[in-house]
Amino acid sequence: MLAKCLVFALLLWIPAELHAQSPLQSCSAPTLGNGFFLPVEDSFAPETHITYACDNGYKPAAKGWWATSTCRNAEWSPGPQCIEKAACLPPKIPNSKSFEKPKRWYENGEKIEINCNSGYVHAVMEDNVAVCTSGVWSVPVCQRSPDSCGEPPYVPNTVIINEKEQETFAVQSTVEYQCKDGYSTEAGTTARSTCIEGEWTQPQTCRLHDNSGSRGGNTKHVSVTIDNCGTPPEVPNSVRENGLKTVTYTCVSFYKLVGRATVECYSDGSWSKAPTCKEDFCKINTAEHPDLKNVGNTFVENGETLELECTNVWRFKNYIQVQCIEGELRRTRCCNRAQIMSGNCKIIENAAASMDTSENR
Repeated sequence: MLAKCLVFALLLWIPAELHAQSPLQSCSAPTLGNGFFLPVEDSFAPETHITYACDNGYKPAAKGWWATSTCRNAEWSPGPQCIEKAACLPPKIPNSKSFEKPKRWYENGEKIEINCNSGYVHAVMEDNVAVCTSGVWSVPVCQRSPDSCGEPPYVPNTVIINEKEQETFAVQSTVEYQCKDGYSTEAGTTARSTCIEGEWTQPQTCRLHDNSGSRGGNTKHVSVTIDNCGTPPEVPNSVRENGLKTVTYTCVSFYKLVGRATVECYSDGSWSKAPTCKEDFCKINTAEHPDLKNVGNTFVENGETLELECTNVWRFKNYIQVQCIEGELRRTRCCNRAQIMSGNCKIIENAAASMDTSENR
């Protein structure tokens, strides 16, 4: 009886297992209007390629006068298609992007709004629309903005920790430098540089730490385990991590470290000098700005750029960009999305003077 049950179970399991491991499905012959394909078959095995061309007055929806398609799990990829010769394939415009979802092809006379990448702008008096005309695109040019910057300045004993792989940086872009181990700036272990009107601001330099002390002459402090020094120093607005002989402090968001992040326990029971966490943000009260939607106080971290929505009386939504640079808050005028992306949304002169910053709190 047991043997019969086992045979019955195997008969149920084997077809299910074979179905789960079934190979990819084949493809039937594709339907191709205004064109032809080779080889001509009724059915095609998976991963089979066909080549196709189009009749006079048509062209493949791919680059060139002939194209290929591959059978993948019962479907052709990309699907073979012949389009009118006056239609256009998606344009390739250097240093640009479009907010529209790209299509496989565009009809004659169809238009696409083109937006330049950060750090690039359209040529003067040039429209930002690409037009498909008789199979050829008339396209705008995205050229480097005169207010953008090239490669950030070199700072010895540092690495840039937030740089993207790019050759051009938009105005108000900020890069952050991290000092290598054993080095620090006057304000901590990081430095910043900001692109302003085509030039990078000068970042602080990273210098070697001086770990020597002066207790009882020029005797160096001897580090011991932290349990010999009792409770570590309190550093407001920081997170503390205890090690064997040192305690390391990391400032919370919107605060920056001033001094050495690591505090040592000395053999005489004292701690080395603790750092502080200094406010590193700006504040804007939207209630004080009639052109902005009132969302109350908004805090902007140093080096950060935020967008705030304007009280729109225009057809499209408008925004301002605000950036905090070393305690000074800068803002642009109200601009639409295309103006922002093209770099044509200018900073309002002396606008920062009317805003609260962390220095005035």
